[in-house]
Amino acid sequence: MTIDIELLRRKRTQRLREGMERFGFDALVVFEYANGRYAIDLRPLYAPNFLVRQAVVVTLQSPEVIVFVHQDDTPHRRQLMEWVPDANVRAFPTGVMLEGGGAQALAPIGDALAELGFTKGRLGTDIGTPASLQNLLALVPDSEVADANACLNWVRSVKFPEEVQLLREASSIVDEAMAVAVATAQPGVLECEILAEVMRTFYRRGAEVPQCNLIVCTGDNTAPMQRYAGERAVRDGDLVFMDIGACFSGVFSEATRTIVCGEPNARQRDIFRVVYEMHEAIIGAIAPGVTGEDLQRVAGDVLSTSPYEDKLQKMIIAHGIGVGYAEPPFISPPGRPTPPLVLEEGMILAVVPTIVVEGVPGGGGVRLEDLVAVTASGYEVLTQYPYDSALLRDIAGTGVLGPDTQRKA
Repeated sequence: MTIDIELLRRKRTQRLREGMERFGFDALVVFEYANGRYAIDLRPLYAPNFLVRQAVVVTLQSPEVIVFVHQDDTPHRRQLMEWVPDANVRAFPTGVMLEGGGAQALAPIGDALAELGFTKGRLGTDIGTPASLQNLLALVPDSEVADANACLNWVRSVKFPEEVQLLREASSIVDEAMAVAVATAQPGVLECEILAEVMRTFYRRGAEVPQCNLIVCTGDNTAPMQRYAGERAVRDGDLVFMDIGACFSGVFSEATRTIVCGEPNARQRDIFRVVYEMHEAIIGAIAPGVTGEDLQRVAGDVLSTSPYEDKLQKMIIAHGIGVGYAEPPFISPPGRPTPPLVLEEGMILAVVPTIVVEGVPGGGGVRLEDLVAVTASGYEVLTQYPYDSALLRDIAGTGVLGPDTQRKA
């Protein structure tokens, strides 16, 4: 599939405006990097965890969008973003970051709102520092300023076919990097050396930024889980836990594989079996109309017959992904409240069950993670790197492969 990026930009713009109308916003000022990427394909200058370093201004009254970027970056962005008039790419008012800047620090954003036809009404925003939010409130005293995150999450939740294709391509690069990681994970190799080879692959293939602080942990570092790559060397009999991902062409993909260096012990294989069966049950249940509670239920059915009910990590079993590295929906583990969710065609889930058992020789932390697209009749697994054959052995019906095209609905 050839991706028409300009068409995708237009589709996103239209859906954003549909979201504004649906949620009752006359204008938006978005600071969060993923919302800016969605609204006008603005590639962030800084890593995703930097707040309020750029802004995008959108109103229902005008078809135009005004973009604010770091002052040093403005000339380049005017040259690069040919889909935005030069006059609409402006230097970001860095005073927004200063407590003492006052509302005047945001005057350029106020001017942009007025230029685009917003002088009074309901203004939505996403994130900010306390100072920047106070400044924004003072800038539009006759308007209501409201949290726009529910609107923006709705807008981004269902992907267009072009976005799904971008995610397929990003996932193929993640698969490539995972193959490199698995090949590198040999006795004597440091965790950070494995991650170095992953990063080398990502950036050789055009990565914009890693997904987050990527994880490579081994042996005892898997339980409790070490959420970075340290200097421990891989040993024979170790589990090697690798959670990797990056942004390509404006979308994130990621995957996790837990492998064993050498032969696993019985406890490692048993933990892996439970994670694998839970992972497969969640993926197998994905289809339009399925709810978050349905996915919790199938995961719980597997977990309840195992000795590891209290070892499931108490965070999520799945989350959304796209222009954001981890975005709604977030599905809680079985037995915990989860936000309302009904799956629709075009949604993307990162399915990520994780069990961590301390005191297991060679490590007892296991995670499997794959990106799954909701299709008209079921699902499609986008990440395709195989699972570890030594850990899969003796799991009924698995053979030795992980996700494959036969699972695509």
